[in-house]
Amino acid sequence: MGIDVANYHGWSGRQVSPWRACAAMVRVALLQVFRRKSYWIVLALGLINFFVAWSVIYAVTQFQLPRDAQRELLKAFGFDLNPASGAENGYIMFMQRQSLIVTILLAFSGSLLVGGDFRQGALPFYLSRRIDRRHYIVGKLLAIAAVISLLTVLPALVLYVEYGMFTSSVEYWTSQWRTVASILSFGAVQCVVLGIMLVTLSAYLQRTAPIAITWTSAFIMLRTMSGQLREATENDYWDLIDPWRTMRFVGRLCFGGDLEGSERELAWWSLAVLATACTAALILLVRRVRAVDVVE
Repeated sequence: MGIDVANYHGWSGRQVSPWRACAAMVRVALLQVFRRKSYWIVLALGLINFFVAWSVIYAVTQFQLPRDAQRELLKAFGFDLNPASGAENGYIMFMQRQSLIVTILLAFSGSLLVGGDFRQGALPFYLSRRIDRRHYIVGKLLAIAAVISLLTVLPALVLYVEYGMFTSSVEYWTSQWRTVASILSFGAVQCVVLGIMLVTLSAYLQRTAPIAITWTSAFIMLRTMSGQLREATENDYWDLIDPWRTMRFVGRLCFGGDLEGSERELAWWSLAVLATACTAALILLVRRVRAVDVVE
């Protein structure tokens, strides 16, 4: 049978950049997550924290209290909107409170978004097209970043806009305009660190159970070890082995909080630790993807 009879024909359209495949991977990843009804429970839990913060801000701003009184009431609920307040920064604390939900969602998303490509042979299908290994890696990292942003960055930006709207003044937006860049910076830190770690872990373990157990155990174990070693040795540098604590220190750098002495040193050491860990994980990920045989 000839090619024409089989209805095959050459491509006559304009070829686009293979980098556009990264956007397709993000779209497919979000569709995969939202199609799983079991994930809706996890997303709903993340929205509960957001709605609590949203309700507190709404209630406080409607009391028509002075700005200082509003901030004191918000502090009582653990949400200080002043980015210069350092450890009590409400946006950092809100994004950190979402960490448990993010950890659970990523633990079960790793196999769905990455591990299945290796286990079911989808990766050779990707790489046999114009998509090469760098496009695949970037696309998967962006997909994980999109999932993280839905639970951290986007809600934090909504809270920032909400407070400016309900105060009946643009003073908060004009005086704290750097907050948007700080939220995006801290969100980028979380997306890069968690994305690289999860994609690398999923590429090697592939199945849901090993990924979920290893992922959650690592965070719980390292946090527990960090606290015990810090108390036993009275050395705050043991906090550097706790991923969430190191990201919070880097977040305070992003927000320009008041860091003094050892806290500032810990923040910069945290940045160095995260950069080293991400570099090592990225090297392992590249080696794993390169090991896949592709027939072009």
